[in-house]
This record gives sequence, C-alpha cells and structure tokens, in this order.
Amino acid sequence: MLPRVLRRAPLVPALAALLLTLLPFATTVAPASAEPVLVQPPLTNTEPPSVDGRPRQGEVLRAHPGSWTPRRAETTYRWLRDGEPVRGARERRYRLGALDVGARLRVEVRVRADGHAWTAALSAPTRRVAHAAPVRRRVTYSVSTRGAIATSVAVFRRQAQETFDDARGWRAGGVEFRRVPRGGDFTLVLAAAATLPSFSATCSTMWSCRVGRFVVINQERWKHASPAWNAGRRTLRDYRHMVVNHETGHWLGRGHVGCPGPGRPAPVMMQQSKGLSGCRFNPWPLPGER
Repeated sequence: MLPRVLRRAPLVPALAALLLTLLPFATTVAPASAEPVLVQPPLTNTEPPSVDGRPRQGEVLRAHPGSWTPRRAETTYRWLRDGEPVRGARERRYRLGALDVGARLRVEVRVRADGHAWTAALSAPTRRVAHAAPVRRRVTYSVSTRGAIATSVAVFRRQAQETFDDARGWRAGGVEFRRVPRGGDFTLVLAAAATLPSFSATCSTMWSCRVGRFVVINQERWKHASPAWNAGRRTLRDYRHMVVNHETGHWLGRGHVGCPGPGRPAPVMMQQSKGLSGCRFNPWPLPGER
C-alpha cells in the first residue's frame, strides 16, 4: 500500500516526475529517410504505327512500329479486333480468320528504351475485313412465325442473319443471304412445336423441318437445344447456328449425311440433334459441304 502522503499527492505531477526520470534512458527514433521515386519519362512517338496487307480472310497483316524518340530498344505487339484484344495475337504478323470478317483490325505497339518507361501507340484501323469467297449466289428470305411464340422474334431474326453472315457458314461457299420484309426465295419460320405437322406429315413436333420454300425452326429446339446437344455440354448459341445452317442446307439442296469417322467434326448436314455416332458436335458446314 502507498504511504499516506503519496496517496494524497496529485497523480499528474507524480507521473510527470517519473517520466522526467526515465527520459535520459529513452531511445530517440529518427524518421526513416524516404528514397526518392524516379519516374521514367515515356518515349515520344514521332510517326504512328501502321498496318500493311489486304483486309480479307486468309490474308496476312503486317505491323510497322512507327518512329520513336529516343530509339526503341524493345518492342511488343498486340492485335485488336474492333477495339478488343485478339486472344494470342501478339506477333508482328497476323493471319485474318473467319472471326475477323466484318471487323476492323488495328495493332497496339508498346516500346521502351533504357531510362524510359514502356510507351504505347495504336495504328489506324483497317477497312472491314472481307470474306475470302466472292459472292457467287444471292439469296433473299423473309421471316415469319406460326403458332404461339414464347420467345423473342427480334432475337430470332438477328441471330439467324448472324448465322448467314458468318464466314464459317454457307457464306464461305459464296452464298449471300439478305432478309427482305416479305416473300423472298424462301421463308424462315419460327414455329411452335405443335404446329410442325401442319407443314407436312413428315414433320415432327420434336424436331425442326424443311418443306418446300419453308425452313422451319421448332421453337422448343430454338429455346432449349436438344437432349443430345445438351448432354455434350455445347452452348445454346452454337445449337442455333447448327439448326439454322442444317435446315437451310436442305433448302440449298443438301441431304442428310453420316459421321465421316470417330472423333472427326460432324458435317452440318448430319442429324446432330439426335446424336453423333462418334463424331464431334459442329455447327458449321464442312469445306466439302459448301
């Protein structure tokens, strides 16, 4: 217990005296001196990068890095398709593929030099990439519906035209499809499943069908694909490509074909909705089918 005198002493002066006693033994911590941050200046682009080559599927584009001050020591390239990086396209040359058709390509060049930071510049975009095959046949079609439709007809129209325009589809064989408000060479129909037999007794409520000028897409298949397709874990969008290509292929005069061999891509005119017989799912016409 503290002596009576100490218990009566004010607490704050006592603590202050104690601190003064201990102060000589305290270690003074000096603030750490901050290292200066060196900001490297960028290079100056005196002439922008550019791209040589014909913007057509199958052709090769070549990037030129442009001119820089000071002289560049390292250079990297990255190709962009409509502003989005093309996966894996980081070489000076780039071969245009089917996915590039209709898009504009440009190259991003990044350079550095000793004492200078990495600096980037973009080339001007190319013209839109053209199809490899010239148009050999022009086809018009209209879109209609039959029965109670419980899905977006606008999406159906748009995605069907995307399939027809795709460089992996019938367009690769030189067939160009153009939608018209009515009539046309054939009618693409989005039909409720129960209405399929109204086109022909050979049409099933389970599948899509082609009868005369009518290319009929079963609404249930459009919305949900087929059991075999889903079991193969393929996307609904790919199924829609496949079914439009398959039924339109009938209108173009192609018949059903079988699997060419285990592990090989299925022809688009194979009945992939029902199964594969050892082939791999494939939504696009093979070169031999076009």
